[in-house]
Amino acid sequence: MSEKRVINMRAQDGSVVVIECHDALPSTARLAREYARNGYPDRYVVLSGARQRTDADGKSKSALERGVFMSCILRPSIFPSQAALISALSAVATVTALEEHSSGRMGIGWVSKIYCNGKQIGDVTIEGKLDNFTTYEYIIINYSVLMSEKNFPTRLGDVIKQVFENGGASVSVVVAKNILNKFFTHYANVKTGARFMSAYKQKFILRGQKIKCTIDGKKRRVKVVDVGAEDCSLTVLSSKKQEIKISSPAGVTIPKIVRITK
Repeated sequence: MSEKRVINMRAQDGSVVVIECHDALPSTARLAREYARNGYPDRYVVLSGARQRTDADGKSKSALERGVFMSCILRPSIFPSQAALISALSAVATVTALEEHSSGRMGIGWVSKIYCNGKQIGDVTIEGKLDNFTTYEYIIINYSVLMSEKNFPTRLGDVIKQVFENGGASVSVVVAKNILNKFFTHYANVKTGARFMSAYKQKFILRGQKIKCTIDGKKRRVKVVDVGAEDCSLTVLSSKKQEIKISSPAGVTIPKIVRITK
């Protein structure tokens, strides 16, 4: 494990977020999962400025991927049905934060894939452990965003250039704090979600795009019509002009590059 340092951040909602910073980790999720099982508190974050790249067979490459790799432990008092909105909320927080650090056009793919100028640069996933069928022992939000001077050339200017030349992680800390601030601003309203779901729909870039999904046991190409404002379900149009609602990402293939339309 890389050398770590711990910083406290006062979020915009007044809460204290503890961020454990690492230069590089193979997986922040793995460490956060261990911490969550060992009783680490609500709003404890594991952050890494780099991770080991892997090939198609899962073997480690020598080069590191640089960006924001972050896992946030939550201990929420919400129902399992409400947990799905956390993924959408996290995607909105990530995209709106990244827009402040880049001149590129940011967007959200389904469910929480992050795009810059039509190319996927990251995603947000959630995992959790239920105490019983109605409450969570913990939820972990995993953020993954690749950052390069190509995607983030303008607003970080000389700062990002200096950081990348010296292999530091300070830009990762700045961007991570911004994401967390925006996340916790909306997190208090996760049980309703109307405000950030409106933003989610505005940032959603897959309308009109062709994707693949499993229908009746077969992989088929369909056209995305819209995304649900309450449950993030996809509405797609089959080749037979039949509208189909998709609620689970299982069996769905989203392109890593999409054509941006106005």
